[in-house]
Amino acid sequence: MALSIITTTPLSLICLYGAGSGVLSHVAYFIRGEHHRQAPSLLIITITAPLLAITTQLFFTDVGFTAALVRSFAALGSFLGALWVSMVTYRLFFHPLRHFPGPFGAKVSKFWHVKQVFPKLQNHRLLASLQKEYGDFVRTGPNQISVFSPAGVQAIQGVRSKCTKNAWYDMSLPTISLQQVRDKNVHDKRRRIWDHGFAAGSLRVYEDRIMAHASTLLSQLRAQGGNVTSATKWFQLFGFDVMTDIAFGRSFDMTKTGKAHPGLELMEKAMKPIGLLSHIPWLFMLLGYIPGLANDHLKFLSWSGDQVMQRVKMDKEIQERDVMSWLVEAYNKSPQKEADRLLLQGDARLIIVAGSDTTSSTLTYAAYELATNPEIVKALREELSTLGKTMSSISLKDLQSCDYLNAVISETLRLHPPVPSGVMRKTPPEGITVGTTFIPGNTTVVSPTYVVSRSSDAYELADKFLPERWTSRPGLVKDKSAYAPFSLGVYSCIGKQLALMELRIVLFMLVTEFDICFAPGDDGSSFLDNDLDAFTIVIADLKLAFIPREK
Repeated sequence: MALSIITTTPLSLICLYGAGSGVLSHVAYFIRGEHHRQAPSLLIITITAPLLAITTQLFFTDVGFTAALVRSFAALGSFLGALWVSMVTYRLFFHPLRHFPGPFGAKVSKFWHVKQVFPKLQNHRLLASLQKEYGDFVRTGPNQISVFSPAGVQAIQGVRSKCTKNAWYDMSLPTISLQQVRDKNVHDKRRRIWDHGFAAGSLRVYEDRIMAHASTLLSQLRAQGGNVTSATKWFQLFGFDVMTDIAFGRSFDMTKTGKAHPGLELMEKAMKPIGLLSHIPWLFMLLGYIPGLANDHLKFLSWSGDQVMQRVKMDKEIQERDVMSWLVEAYNKSPQKEADRLLLQGDARLIIVAGSDTTSSTLTYAAYELATNPEIVKALREELSTLGKTMSSISLKDLQSCDYLNAVISETLRLHPPVPSGVMRKTPPEGITVGTTFIPGNTTVVSPTYVVSRSSDAYELADKFLPERWTSRPGLVKDKSAYAPFSLGVYSCIGKQLALMELRIVLFMLVTEFDICFAPGDDGSSFLDNDLDAFTIVIADLKLAFIPREK
């Protein structure tokens, strides 16, 4: 009986049923809750449903192949078309965010965002242009608000914020890291394990190892004989060496050899797709299931996993504790199920990216600013000369009290944040109020660090590199709460103090040992113009001459 109905139903009615089902699925299902994790299953259903319908008609009815094909795909097309029309109508006219300003395309689909950042991958600059056009609260997605008001930093990321992590953090499932854990209780438990690796006592253990790598970097820069070289390259090699030494108990000696390890190249290739596809988490997750489309990402995950499992095997051979010691200890005490292994692998990837990429980019930007502002170099030398120390005798304790050195670092991080577009959050069900603006519940919100850090509402002369705003001219900072290069609250960067240690040591070395200048005819502008936003900043090649100083 049911099959006979199928064969006798007019095509127009089939299309009507399909369209009705599309609208119903949107109203009853897709606008409620999160569905990004079901993307692979939904794709399979979309592909198999018409094939199953065709097969059923061919084997159990007298409908011919052409008719079965037309009827099945007419139903599917009507379903998808009506679903799309319902989505667009809702997003434009009925969505809780419909009154927020923003580009028309962004209100309809996040694919608009992907199109805008392709192929340059400069989302931070796109967001800056949107802020100038639309103001401090911009609808940058169907369910996303970019908050450019300085007040948004604390409201979204602060200690008292009720915002939680959104779907973005599920992109690499089933592999996750501390950064990606969305359950706050699970995150807090995992973070307590990480805390051991970044406690004051642990940092003192790492100090000599960092100094050793900095000394190698010093030797290599001296060996350039004052000729123009790639500052980007040397700081990347240094950052990666420090990371592997402190995280995995061994260094790849890239600074010593001057050659990049394949792992560094894998990381660079794996990060770039994130800058494009992370605007649509479900699409990023979906591509991981399609052979060949996520090779670089999967290779980097595999390599990270190999490094950490080697570290597990050599745990008893490690003489001094490193960051991974505590994570390996927790892993050895766990049931060592697949989920435990994937968490350890994800944490390894987090250490590699956050522990090397962000530090090296900040060092490179700092070197750029020093080459641009010789008067700042002079002021730094005056402060550092009072220590009466050389590279071989300096200690972390000496450098921590250098106010102007710390100000140079703070100003570098302000103008050139390692995570320029900020971190995604989801508002609580009751919504949040930023200033006088109410943002509805369950909305994706982000406070774009690059734009907020250059806001005239937060800083005087916001586009100028002025370390004095953190020392002798505090009036240049209008709203100190807007400063958050390491994020804030319970999800803030756990490696902050380690990063500051590396930055202080290397900048001391650069300022006391070298005069820093651009290549002849270069002012560094191309370096600034060609950076990429791949969640973390991907810097262009900066050519500098490090000329040994006469003493």
